[in-house]
Formats: sequence, C-alpha cells, structure tokens
Amino acid sequence: MKSSDLNNSGRRAALGLIGGGVLATLLAACSRESTPAPAAAGAAPAAAPAAAKVARIAPLQAFNFLTLAQLSGGIETSVKAAGGAVVWKPPFPAYVPTAEALRGGAIDIGSGSATSFLAASTADKDLVVFAAEKSSGKDQGIVATGASGIRTVADLVGKKIAVNKGGTGEYLLRLALARHDIPVEKVTVVYLGPTDASTAFAQGHVDAWAVWEQFFAAGQAEPGARVVVYGGDIGSLNRNVHVTTRAFAQANPDLVKAVYEALRKEAEAVQATPGRVADLNEKQGVPKAVADIIRQVPPSTVVPADDALLREFQEIADFYAKYGLSAQPIEVKGSTLDVAAL
Repeated sequence: MKSSDLNNSGRRAALGLIGGGVLATLLAACSRESTPAPAAAGAAPAAAPAAAKVARIAPLQAFNFLTLAQLSGGIETSVKAAGGAVVWKPPFPAYVPTAEALRGGAIDIGSGSATSFLAASTADKDLVVFAAEKSSGKDQGIVATGASGIRTVADLVGKKIAVNKGGTGEYLLRLALARHDIPVEKVTVVYLGPTDASTAFAQGHVDAWAVWEQFFAAGQAEPGARVVVYGGDIGSLNRNVHVTTRAFAQANPDLVKAVYEALRKEAEAVQATPGRVADLNEKQGVPKAVADIIRQVPPSTVVPADDALLREFQEIADFYAKYGLSAQPIEVKGSTLDVAAL
C-alpha cells in the first residue's frame, strides 16, 4: 500500500502496531527459548552435551543493533565461537523492566537508552554499559501534529507535549527548551509511554511528541506532521546502550566481548547497506510510509564504553541535576565497562 493510501484510521493502527503489537509479537516469537523436539520412539537417548557458558539476552521491542544481530544470527555465531551459547528471552518494551530483569538475575544482557540507563542507575553500579550506538541525531527529536501550528521550539509554549518520564522524551524536550531559554512551566508536559503517546499524537490529544527511532518516524508519517527539531540540532547525547551486570562480565568476559563484536559487525553491515534497517522494519510489518522515513536516517555506529562515553554520561547527569530531572545527583563513575580492558 502506498503511503498516500493510508487513511487516518490506518495510520493510527500502524502507530499502535509499532508501539506494542506487531513488533512485540514478532520479536517475542524469535526470542522464545528453543525446546528440543521429543525423541522418536525407541531411539537411544542423546548424550548430554558438554556444559557451555550461557548468555541470556533480552532485546528491546524497538529495533537496535542487538535486535538486528539477533535476527541475522550474528550474536549466536560470535558467542558460539567464544565457547558459549545464547538463550534469547522475550523482548522488553523499555529499559526500566530490562534493568529489573538484569538486577533480578533473569537475564545477563539487555538494551536501553543512555538517559533511561542513567535515570535508573544506583550507587552500587551493579549494571554497566559495555557498548553504545552513536547516531547522526536524526533518529530522535520532537515532532508536532499538523493541526498544532507548531513550527519551531518557541511555538511549543502553551502546547501539550508527550514524553516518557525521565527518559529520552523528557530529556529531548527539556534540552530543546533549555537551548532556547524557555522555562518548562510554559509548556504542558504529558507523561506517556510510547504506545499511549502514539495514540494520543495520532488522535490530536497532544500537540507534539518528543520521541525516538521508529516512534519518531511513525509520528512524522502522520498527515501534516512536521519535525520541530532533531536531537542532533540541540546537542542530544542520548545513545542506545547495551548493558550487562558487573558480575556476568567478570565471570564471562569472553562472552561480553563476543556480543560486542557481533554488534560492531552488524553496524558495519548497516554502514555498507544503509537501507538494511528500514528494509528489516518493513519486512517485520512496519508500514512503508514509516520505513521510508527510517530509510532517510544515516546509519549509526557501535562504539565501546570508553572514557569518551563516560564524559557524555557525565554531561547528561549534570543536565539532569541542573534541571531537576533526577531526585539526586547521578554518579556516573563505574557505570561503563570498556571491552578492551576485559
């Protein structure tokens, strides 16, 4: 179906699918733990395989290089070469439940945004980032409805803007307002998760939406919608980050390195074929209108969690403290793990 053929109802349905339906179902399907088929009657029992080190990984519902490397098989190949095995767990909708699963010992590796990671970080630093995705900044930003009349950041004054509390959306909104010396009290902040925000935006219940990646593209696909500002235009340091527990990294440094290498190789493949991300989105059910917007976004790269990333984390933490986005100062020291040092 061509994008021009999508009516408003269809677009709202598409947004809902991106938020939690088609992608969640598809990723959950490919994330289920495999169960061996029962042995045929009379067959001799198979010898028990030698115990292998296992990495339990849960991707996000939104695509990043972890989900891409899952679907391509790159992570299994890399981890197997390191003498380990992968058990895929069902995907999470956001970083907060990912962090809970990591801390609770249900998974070993997951993903989120830098902002959500820092907002959910604790003093004991039991969770550490070992890889980050650096983007052009065109994959996140603030998008406004056609009916809102919003064209610039200044036009946000007096309007309702949807954000996810404490995460990427609120960071982007507060960063945009700060860059233009606009007090947050001059806008109405509406706290919504991405699925609910997509519906509110499509139905005109909010005037603008500060959001990321597939959701950002879906917002732009709404009739008359326009980008108010891209994350790169306001100096956003938010990245997709890949997280493990300190205990798992200490016990299995080779597996963490293997996952990092798979992420890096996946990023190289996308650099060589920039349409790969959009094509995969479209194959997994994302409407062509949304995939075409994703296709225009320059591909990201994967970098280690080195001192440069730690400095970015400190800038985000300082911003959160200055503008009251965190209840107390965020200590970033010890929150990264450079794979080169493993």
